[in-house]
Amino acid sequence: MRNGVYAANVTPFRDDADYTLDVDAYRRHVAWLAEHGVVGVAAFGTNGEGPSVTVEEKVTVLEALVKDDPGIDLVPVLTEGNLPDTLRLLRRVNDLPVGGVLVLPPYYFEPVAAEGLRAFFERVLEVARHPVLVYHIPRYSVPVPADLVASLPVWGAKNSADDPQWSATVRAAGKHVMVGTETDLARDLPGGYGTISALANIVPRQMVEIQRRVTGGPTDDVSPLSTHLAAVSRLTKEHDSPGILKVLAQARSGIPMGSVRPPLLPPPASYDVQAALARLEATASHFRV
Repeated sequence: MRNGVYAANVTPFRDDADYTLDVDAYRRHVAWLAEHGVVGVAAFGTNGEGPSVTVEEKVTVLEALVKDDPGIDLVPVLTEGNLPDTLRLLRRVNDLPVGGVLVLPPYYFEPVAAEGLRAFFERVLEVARHPVLVYHIPRYSVPVPADLVASLPVWGAKNSADDPQWSATVRAAGKHVMVGTETDLARDLPGGYGTISALANIVPRQMVEIQRRVTGGPTDDVSPLSTHLAAVSRLTKEHDSPGILKVLAQARSGIPMGSVRPPLLPPPASYDVQAALARLEATASHFRV
């Protein structure tokens, strides 16, 4: 794992009857992200619609990216919903040159005892040949207690809980934390390792710059850039986030990003992309990258 900004990159699906995965568009988008300064991509996470993508589709994309060798880290996100499929995908990526694996615990059953989560992650750690990151995103999944992460022999975690104290507990145990909420960077990133960002799909240079400013020392003023990124974040939440991210990523990069897979929905036909881009640019007027 590298210190810096990883894009929680979206997954392009064609707008056909089966919403087939567009591998070529995926590869082109990753290349565009690499050109714009990210150090890696976290493939098939929340905004990558990971639970909507099959194991075979994920392996096909990852093998294509390895062949492309875009010069950045590949971090598969395992969101399989059960232990057997998690291990099946893990074994498939064990032989690929990835930077690590970000693992979501099965998310259907709640509440889950900490010892059940421990049993899950201990089995993952037995099989994994790459650094393991725990995916803590309680808004959508089972929360993973910080003291449990601290006690496991994992590389670290992605914290998408907007909770710096959770991160502090994990870091105190000598683990790394990748911050997963862009609005929390100024509080949680100083002294940390990096971020895994959905906004990097559309404003990668701004994400790289705020990471530089936050980790560069107290002399760097991050307030204007933080305000801008908060506005961008709000913009992506006006409809289903992956759909908005794809529309805006396509407008920024020129790469056709297609649709989302049901049950998610794309933005409505009335969605004004140019107006959204104008709002994005307007909030960026107080800083330079």
